[in-house]
Amino acid sequence: MSGVMRIAIFGGLCLSLVFGGAALSFLVPMWHLVSPDYLSVSEVCRRWGERPLDIAAFRSAEEDEAARAAMACSLLRTQDDYVGMHLLEIRPLFGDPDGYYYTETQPAYLIETAKTMDEDSWQIVFLMDRDWNLRKIVVHKNCC
Repeated sequence: MSGVMRIAIFGGLCLSLVFGGAALSFLVPMWHLVSPDYLSVSEVCRRWGERPLDIAAFRSAEEDEAARAAMACSLLRTQDDYVGMHLLEIRPLFGDPDGYYYTETQPAYLIETAKTMDEDSWQIVFLMDRDWNLRKIVVHKNCC
């Protein structure tokens, strides 16, 4: 095989690796859609304790993440009481969300905000179906 042929093959291989790496770097953020980082109910209870859910306190706790965090376990355990409710019922009941999980049809409420780069942020997410009815409530690692 000639030197030009080897260079062409090597160059093609390098380009494949570069474009393949670029494609993978594009897909890494999308991985959370396939394999989201949710905590189990027992992990939520262990991490933030268990305070009975008080919806009025949850709604008014916009600036008090710790209060919402303490109610997260109870909310997850009683989520069947809310499954099937429409988004237009969820928002007035639980208050305005702090943000959203991928779209504005998936309201999210912060329960722990990272203070340093070594910490994680966590949120309660109301996962809605395509008709905007609640299908599941999860605690999701929001960042880092």
